[in-house]
Formats: sequence, C-alpha cells, structure tokens
Amino acid sequence: MPKRILVVDDEEEYRLLLRRVLTGVGYDVLAAATGREGLKLYAAESPDLILLDVMLPDMLGFEFCRKIRADPGYPGTPVLFCSVRSLVSSLAHGLRSGSADYVIKPFVPEDLLARVRAALRGGKP
Repeated sequence: MPKRILVVDDEEEYRLLLRRVLTGVGYDVLAAATGREGLKLYAAESPDLILLDVMLPDMLGFEFCRKIRADPGYPGTPVLFCSVRSLVSSLAHGLRSGSADYVIKPFVPEDLLARVRAALRGGKP
C-alpha cells in the first residue's frame, strides 16, 4: 500500500506540482488549501507524512504543527515545511515547532523526494 502524504499549501500551483511529483513516484496524495482543512484531513485520513506551507490564509504552518504535536492521539507523523521563507529564523522556528525538515521553494524535485524518503524512514539516510 502506498504511503499517504498530506500537502497543505494555499497556492494551487504548488499543490498541483507537489501532487504530480509525489504521485509520479507512487505516493498517495491528499491536499488542502487551508490549515483548518488540513487539520480535518489529518484527523480523518492519518497520513504518513505532511508537507506544510508556513504561510496559510487562516494560520501559520508552525501553529498547525504545534496543534498536531499537542494531540494526545498523535501518531508521530513527520512534518516537512515547504516554504519560500528561507531566513534562518524561519528554519529554526519550523524545527522547534516539531518538523522533521524544511524545504525551500522553489525546490528541486529530486531534493524534495530525498527529504520525503528520509522523513518517512525516521530521518535515516
């Protein structure tokens, strides 16, 4: 059974690009345009990994990540931030909020896929 990845990004172009890249190598992809929609899909579908934008229209990705980490039923789903925000402070904030990694947009598909595979293996290369 393919691994299920939840993409939460308000930009339709990136949702479509991520879906194409990920489904192209066999992942099952769910997508949400807002944090609230993403939290609902997370609760209903139990994805294996979340690709999360930092700037969402209804909440910051950092808040989304903290919410799922605070859930007592949290299964340890890895989160990869995927954002145009490349400042060191944003990277550090993302990691402190519970993410496994941080991918800068625009990304190289091979780099993204390597980070996804590593996160799904628990960070092991």
